[in-house]
Amino acid sequence: MIRSDAIAVVALGGAIAVLARIRSPGTVTESTPMRAMLVNREVLLAQCPAQPTLGKAEADALPIHITTWGEAGPIVHLIHGGVQGGIGGGPVNFAEQKPLSTRGWRLRLVDRPGFGQSPSRGPDDMEADAAWIAEELGASSHLIGHSFGGAEALLAAALRPQAVRSLILIEPALQPMLATDPESMENPDVRAGLQIVAQFIITARTPGEFATSFAQSLGKGKDGGPNPSAAAIEAHPEKAAALGCAVLQARMASPAGMRQAAEVVAHLHIPVLVISGGYSPGQDATGAVIAKLTGGRHVIVRAPNHFVQQENPEAFNETADAFMREADLSRANP
Repeated sequence: MIRSDAIAVVALGGAIAVLARIRSPGTVTESTPMRAMLVNREVLLAQCPAQPTLGKAEADALPIHITTWGEAGPIVHLIHGGVQGGIGGGPVNFAEQKPLSTRGWRLRLVDRPGFGQSPSRGPDDMEADAAWIAEELGASSHLIGHSFGGAEALLAAALRPQAVRSLILIEPALQPMLATDPESMENPDVRAGLQIVAQFIITARTPGEFATSFAQSLGKGKDGGPNPSAAAIEAHPEKAAALGCAVLQARMASPAGMRQAAEVVAHLHIPVLVISGGYSPGQDATGAVIAKLTGGRHVIVRAPNHFVQQENPEAFNETADAFMREADLSRANP
């Protein structure tokens, strides 16, 4: 399997950055832990070097590198997760999906800005990424997104729903959206997942400590040891501070914006599949709620950690292949 453990650390960052944007009166935000999280987030941010910001025209002029696998068939765009802070990109995070190109799919693997061969445009920007992803869809495409890239994929689908044949979200970083749905907040697994992340931010003294604590929480390795992200930080502790800062500086869509995108997708009946790994009740509960809000379906593809498509590629590929074929058949026979 082609993967760098350093990349694994970066790819998990989006799952925590989004939680700093939760704003829902009467639910999480008014609690003492949430206030403490927001206060300490500012303390952690103060330890991070400032990131240059490009103007929109300058940023839009920079290229987005895309790797293509497969010569013919319906197009599938794959949007990798993570925040900047190390190397990475579509071909690395989706290396195990290359066999799909032999099943009649034409895969387009994106390097988001600051990853792989795409130059950085400044801090990770969920809504800005969604805009160019939407344009890359062309006339018609399936769309698969993981983690941070999963949230971007949902936003992109809402921008150009007529171009989306189906949408697959792998443990997408859409947790803030749950705060817009009071019913979901009654689920103890959902609340526990959000509170654990808040606790990491509350207790961290440095951005590196923050990133390390979170990485250790996202499942285990196949051998029962540290998961790839935790192992990478152990092997390369200098990566932790950069990751923590990139997460804290990322520009996120608001919970209301995420919910609006979900409602567009649900209203237009875009086929949606939300996949979680079964290693965390909180992740699985979150996946079920996201599926409900997008009008989609939630399934568990067993994996020991957050990298479902890499850790259990055979089952993931079978699931994705079947879902996309079902979506195309439905389009052909409405």
